[in-house]
Amino acid sequence: MRAFLLIMPLALLCAAPTMAAKATIIPPGYFIDTAQAGAKRPADRVLADGDFTLSIHRHCDGPLGARLLGIAEATYPPRERLIDRAIEMQSEIGPDSSRTPLWWCDGAGVGRLPYAITAGALTYYTKLIERLRAHTFREASAQNLLWTDLAYRASITPRDHYYLGDSLIANVYIAEMSLSWSFDDGIFAPTAMAHRMVVLTRDGTVLAVEGDGGTQTGVSMSSQRRPDR
Repeated sequence: MRAFLLIMPLALLCAAPTMAAKATIIPPGYFIDTAQAGAKRPADRVLADGDFTLSIHRHCDGPLGARLLGIAEATYPPRERLIDRAIEMQSEIGPDSSRTPLWWCDGAGVGRLPYAITAGALTYYTKLIERLRAHTFREASAQNLLWTDLAYRASITPRDHYYLGDSLIANVYIAEMSLSWSFDDGIFAPTAMAHRMVVLTRDGTVLAVEGDGGTQTGVSMSSQRRPDR
């Protein structure tokens, strides 16, 4: 049985906001990975058997909703700010941070924490689970993993009116994403939960990003921890 997880707030790891292709980004500094924005991703995928599981559900109505949700998932916080914050916190971000848009500024391997829910974050955790299920994950931490679980939910809906600060904006789309990542290494069972909301116009302009840096973390003792550990 998996242990009950006590959730507690995680201090904001890094702040947000680079210029985007074809879009005015608010707050300034965010950028869109155009290749990821146009990539096809499954609406639903569930791997519920065994110890390494995932559940992915993406809801959008029609091609327009799919395109806008793809843009929301491909919107990234500024790389420089995340690196500066990682240096300030003396946190490990791993050698794989040098050639990819950053969605994290703390953690490596299974212990990586999401700062922003993006397509890159979803791919990272999904590939971890696929490698664990195929027994091809070679990092030392994998030797003691009892289970891992990824849950991802995303949806996009139109709004006739939406308050953005003190302004009332008409005809926008709201993308909402939630991601939960947890694992049990035989001693502890950590979890991380993140939420994100992206406000877009019909033409794909990103007006606002909310929730980045608000990741919550928790940890409990492993349900299979021995008295001598």
